[in-house]
Amino acid sequence: MTRWLAEWSFAGLFALAKEAVAVSEGSQALLSCDYEDGSFTTFRSPAFPSHSIRIKEQNDEVCDAGSKQYTGWLEFHGKHIFFWYFDSLNDPLTDPLTLWLTGGPGVSSLVGLMLELGPCRIKPGGNHTERNPYSWTRNSSMIFVDQPVGTGLSYVDSHMDIPTTSAIAAEDMYLFLQIFMTEVFPERRQTPFHIAGESYAGHYIPTLSREILRHNQVPETPAIPLRSILIGNGYVSPLDTLYGYYETLCTTKPGVDEPVFNQTRCQIISENLPRCISIYEVCYRYPDEVLCRAADAVCSVIKELYHNESHAGGRDPFDITRTCEVDHLCFLQTLEIQKYINKPSTWAALGVPEAVLNFSIESKEVASAFEATTDLYSNVMNDVKYTLEHEVDVLIYNGNLDLACNTAGNLRWANALRWNGQAPFTSEDLKPWYSSVGGSKVKAGTFKEVFTSVPKGDFGKQRFAFVTVDKSGHMVPLDQPEVALDLYQRWLFQKTF
Repeated sequence: MTRWLAEWSFAGLFALAKEAVAVSEGSQALLSCDYEDGSFTTFRSPAFPSHSIRIKEQNDEVCDAGSKQYTGWLEFHGKHIFFWYFDSLNDPLTDPLTLWLTGGPGVSSLVGLMLELGPCRIKPGGNHTERNPYSWTRNSSMIFVDQPVGTGLSYVDSHMDIPTTSAIAAEDMYLFLQIFMTEVFPERRQTPFHIAGESYAGHYIPTLSREILRHNQVPETPAIPLRSILIGNGYVSPLDTLYGYYETLCTTKPGVDEPVFNQTRCQIISENLPRCISIYEVCYRYPDEVLCRAADAVCSVIKELYHNESHAGGRDPFDITRTCEVDHLCFLQTLEIQKYINKPSTWAALGVPEAVLNFSIESKEVASAFEATTDLYSNVMNDVKYTLEHEVDVLIYNGNLDLACNTAGNLRWANALRWNGQAPFTSEDLKPWYSSVGGSKVKAGTFKEVFTSVPKGDFGKQRFAFVTVDKSGHMVPLDQPEVALDLYQRWLFQKTF
């Protein structure tokens, strides 16, 4: 059965589903299958009777991927989570599975799929896609999920609320992964599982990792084989991100010829930073909504020096060397993806239900829901620590030209992380690493990593790595696709930098 599911023939799928439904009452069916309109197949399970997955096979018409691909929705309690799955181009039976989450909060993971590391890329004009030669599907199956619910093509019924915290989103995602691996792709429990993402996924990923690892300890609960997490330009610790503004804007360390800000503006940051950090530390200790909003207001004088000039034609917070192309997200391609997904032909191919009125690359509703809580002001360093303590490797990688989730801030919290590898990690200096770009060996950035022994661990060594990427901003796979693929493959296959 496992072998058959890995091959994913839908003719075989229907046959197996019918066989499962026909199992006698004295036996337990692994799944059941209901037919809807001939294009979707719905999976249900006795273990999760109120949850189902609707799934359909896609061809290369919408996304020129070159491998098997499937889209659908996990549906439960009035929530509907959209996903897009791709087989590895190499060996889907043995290659790992990687979940990709874009940040926001509320930005669709189709940004990662069609702009960065997915098997297809949006073409200029937003009418077609083309094959991505640097896709991360080269050696891994990939699944892109629009979450929290309300993001992208995910939606809630009218009586349901949108999630307001990373913890609530993690609960939903754990259920999604459990059903996906139990009912649809059970062979995935035999291959390593990785979670990757960027930006606000620096909150999502450690929180989801803790949720998975906590459930993995429950007896008789099918374990999700989480092997590592990868956080690119992540929003892990807001305080440290703010601390990194000075180095990013007032020095040449990001890889610029001259500092972005003049001496006057740098003096304003320098004078206001101590008070900003002090009150933010109080917010960390006592995560009260009013207190944390006050801390954010105190720190706004630092942020607004740059962000008040971030608009179309102005400064780009995601790459300090670029001009912002369009308001807010700054990348014109995000609007082209939005245009492409909203095409009637794309809508029909994906089978988008009538409840979804249109696709937006960013959900203002999700962003507002998170802003109404302390989630935006919290740090998730304890969840990173928990992940490391439970035998899961952690990679932090950063494009050096990003201000929004800057290298200096992320290195600061990585050094401050209190775990059994802190002493060797902080004592390490950043060293250059090299990659191949256009056939030539180039300095790709810097790195440091430690391997620590884990008592009774299954893998012998625990790995924590911090890697920087030169000439790259917020989206490393977009700015440096060859380097990003090299970085990803080295990590997957336990090779050093």
